[in-house]
Amino acid sequence: MPTVTSLKEMFLGKIAPNDDDEFLRLLTEADMRLLEYGRWRWTKTRTTLTPVDGLVVLPAGYASILGARVSKDAVDIRDEDYEFVPGGRGEVDLGVGSTRLIDQGLNDDGNRHYKVTGHLDDDDVVTALVHYAPVTLFDPEFNDSSVPEDAVSVTRCPDATALKLMMFGIIFEEANDLGQARSYIADALRSLDNKEQAQRGNATRSVNFRPSGMGVRGIRNVR
Repeated sequence: MPTVTSLKEMFLGKIAPNDDDEFLRLLTEADMRLLEYGRWRWTKTRTTLTPVDGLVVLPAGYASILGARVSKDAVDIRDEDYEFVPGGRGEVDLGVGSTRLIDQGLNDDGNRHYKVTGHLDDDDVVTALVHYAPVTLFDPEFNDSSVPEDAVSVTRCPDATALKLMMFGIIFEEANDLGQARSYIADALRSLDNKEQAQRGNATRSVNFRPSGMGVRGIRNVR
């Protein structure tokens, strides 16, 4: 994985000559944007969560659950507005209904938590595919007491080229040159897409088939 030190050695002179603080600011924002812009393989991981009183809480290093299994069965995940939509289910009581995860937003500690509905055995766990949360980067060369305890010197994004292109995109965006900004940002995303496709090879992503949803053509006429 690229480090702040190695990226400075490669790109400081082009991105922010003689300005270590500005380089770190641009790198931190570029790393955050790339993490949030897609669902490439490096943006996610698996973890196991234990329900407590019908709730699972994501550790601070994770932003959201992308997919989940309770025991061995894949389950549906609903957004937090699911229980508030007029004409909908309303509040779903724990222990009833089908097994699904319902987003409950952020708790008092700032961590995302989910309600696990349906019957749960005492030994049931949630195996979740989770999206990483952004990290705070620091420069080991200038480490001091103001650096947060959870700061790291390794970027989430594993691709130095994409980080460089995104940093240039941010520079042009802040200079109000939106055409150049869009071009560099698009190149950064395209670089990650191409490398993801090359690494995936012939593997295909799963498609959920629904009666009138993804993967199913509508009926043009009734005979």
